[in-house]
Amino acid sequence: MKNWMAWKEEANYQKLFWAGLANGIGNRFNQVALLSLLYMLTESGIAIGLYFTIRMVPFLVMAPLGGMLADKFSKKALLITIDVIRIPIALLPLVVHHPDVLWIAYLGVFLLATGEAMYAPVRMATIPAIVKQDKLLYINAIEQIMLGAVLVVGSTTGGVIAFLLGSYVPFILHAFTFLVSALLLSNVRIKKVKQQKRQTPNEKRPSSWKLVIGSSALIMFLFMELTMPLANGIDNVLISVYALDVFNMGDIGVGLMYGFLGLGFIISSFFSHHLKNRLISLIVLFIAFEGIGHLLLSISPTFVSTLFIVFGITLAGGISNICLSTIIMKLVPASYQGSFFGLTQMISNTTLGIMMGVAGFLLEIFTPRQLSLLVGCMYVFFSLLYGFMFSRLSLKTEKRKLARTERL
Repeated sequence: MKNWMAWKEEANYQKLFWAGLANGIGNRFNQVALLSLLYMLTESGIAIGLYFTIRMVPFLVMAPLGGMLADKFSKKALLITIDVIRIPIALLPLVVHHPDVLWIAYLGVFLLATGEAMYAPVRMATIPAIVKQDKLLYINAIEQIMLGAVLVVGSTTGGVIAFLLGSYVPFILHAFTFLVSALLLSNVRIKKVKQQKRQTPNEKRPSSWKLVIGSSALIMFLFMELTMPLANGIDNVLISVYALDVFNMGDIGVGLMYGFLGLGFIISSFFSHHLKNRLISLIVLFIAFEGIGHLLLSISPTFVSTLFIVFGITLAGGISNICLSTIIMKLVPASYQGSFFGLTQMISNTTLGIMMGVAGFLLEIFTPRQLSLLVGCMYVFFSLLYGFMFSRLSLKTEKRKLARTERL
């Protein structure tokens, strides 16, 4: 109910939500169709691996750049510009009909990933710029609904559309979603961030790195962005492997797995009204629950039980995401949020991409169930480590310190 009340009160966020949903579904359409196209033209797993490698590279540079731009220029203008530029890029695969021109498809992958790397931190920094502080928890819960809807709608219908209408239609729809997103964003109103009056006006504004290095809390959050994908990357690969290899359910199984993944994120949003206090403790607790879920996954006897375990894993993950995003948005000074989210996107996506590649090699050594056991142990270990590190922090003290740093 409180999610719905926050939704009604935040009219600006509604437009950002629908734009993000269009963007996310379009990206899923493109991914499903392009992976099918690459395999159809090459019949090679190397082509698929190259796709994911190329997607990872832009985040190293472009995510921090997008974040820095968000702190200096109009977030609305940046989001619309990135959307519009990506419209013709999304159509590049339409001319790829032969292996000799696969480079065009890979060029499109690189350029779209570049846009996505810049877009993500700008959008994250836009949320606290248009949403009231006391509504951030509920809006971050609604973000999990969007994430789940993208998984359910984008992943499942992308393949159906390609099958019924042709493998190139999803690329046209992808371009159209960018247009829809840009039109929605054109109606968003973002207030300019009021710069704090500095105690020493002649000194230069502290850099983002200086802000991070001077805060134990921000270092902790970056450490989490580095370590959590070590497990998440393997986790992402295992989802399809369980459907295809462990239970031999084929494409229908993959679709159901992603459907239950998305459903877990959606349902997690309805727990937001229970997450008012002790958000740090809840982050640690639900990361541990994710680990327990993977331990159960390693011994799951049937495909049906696996679906419900996957649902539980993403339910726990969604709740921890809500808590973590809310704390960061409230803690990081407004004029540095773009840069900080750029750093987190760079670290998390790069680590995630590397670990997805590593997972392929690990599956040559371990069975999927053994790998699930390993991932579960990693989550539990991380929860204990984070719990110990957070016990050494005072977020109130850190917030005051960050506010003073911004005024220097």
